[in-house]
Amino acid sequence: MPFGLFPKLLPAAFLIAMAIPAISQTTYDAREGGLPLSFGAGVSNFDPYLAQDGGPLYGLHPGFGYGRMWGVAAWADAGAPLGPPWLHNFGIEARYQSIFAAGSPNQANIKEASTGGGAIYTLHRWRSFRPYGKYIFSLSRVDFTGVPEFGGGTYSHDSRATNSLGTGIEFRTTRHLWARIDYEYQLWGSLFGVQQFQPQGLTAGVMYDFRKSRVR
Repeated sequence: MPFGLFPKLLPAAFLIAMAIPAISQTTYDAREGGLPLSFGAGVSNFDPYLAQDGGPLYGLHPGFGYGRMWGVAAWADAGAPLGPPWLHNFGIEARYQSIFAAGSPNQANIKEASTGGGAIYTLHRWRSFRPYGKYIFSLSRVDFTGVPEFGGGTYSHDSRATNSLGTGIEFRTTRHLWARIDYEYQLWGSLFGVQQFQPQGLTAGVMYDFRKSRVR
């Protein structure tokens, strides 16, 4: 794991730390039942890594622009319906994300999209807060301002398998509705001469959970 990952995880760690005083005042609802399935959608704000003013790609291609970009994400989580209580913390997540809204004029041609799934570990210890961590494997594509290729043609997109590490926290708003704040760090491997191409950012959204725990 690159050492650069740790400072990038600090925003999510800060969010969880800020929530601890409130979490400590809640209790776990052992009578939670129903289907361990949830669906959600939200808005993403990402550093696409192509667009850092003065960043690792700026000297290679300053036309990539600068600033963070906006997009959308959707996900579905499923947990273990049977088994011992500790097993209920493990689940799987399917996720789609598209980053497309430019943060600067030169970003008009930049888009990043990924579809994938993986494992998620969620702590169901408290009634109204659920911190989690996850790993997602995706098939991803990036589109960008074209770069001339040797022998003719233009290099304007790339597709590959990617890995993502994420963490976040979910807050209950009603019996079945939850708000989610999610931080994700993506590992695309070598791209554009950069040893590790690594978009990262936040997603905030809402989700519907089919479980039936009560709200105090």
